[in-house]
Amino acid sequence: KATARSRTGSPDAFAAASIGIYGMPGKAKRVGVRASAGFVLTLGCSIASSQVLFLSDAVPFDRGSLARSGFIQVGHDNIVVDPTVRRYTGMVAALGSPNAQGKMYSFVPSPVGPHNFPLSPDELRGWRLTMLSGKRFGQVFTVSTNTESEIRVTADKGSLEGLDVRDVFIIESVDADGVSMFGPADGASAAPSPGV
Repeated sequence: KATARSRTGSPDAFAAASIGIYGMPGKAKRVGVRASAGFVLTLGCSIASSQVLFLSDAVPFDRGSLARSGFIQVGHDNIVVDPTVRRYTGMVAALGSPNAQGKMYSFVPSPVGPHNFPLSPDELRGWRLTMLSGKRFGQVFTVSTNTESEIRVTADKGSLEGLDVRDVFIIESVDADGVSMFGPADGASAAPSPGV
């Protein structure tokens, strides 16, 4: 092994020991670490910049191409909620009795949330009921009638089979076309209701 020399030309025991233990002089290690760090930084920046979409390069949003690509848009971005739409949120407290054919179309609600209101008879007639949990998640029904303690749906969209106690729902004051029932007098809604 070669013996390293200090600046004065005499053998440097510490330098020789570090070469023997690590296989390379300290200065070479620092250069290697800097090169590795530089490579990682460059790689990270190139990956990050390839993910960034600059607003000046943005193209108009096309929902059709998004659906064809296999991605589904979710969330509440750019959805204008009609302020005239009233909502009743709740949980199924009990299941209703089946009819003569054995089909169930009613349940007992339990209000959930701060903006609920006490139910009056037939107050929810014609409103859209959407299941938010359980086996019937996402299913939409129309309320045919209600009492202070029971909600019944129309038979045109099927029965409530599969509904279970503690399933969550929302009832909105929109008709079958998604138009608010409390909108302007001409029947036009201030904004289309989401989810229709």
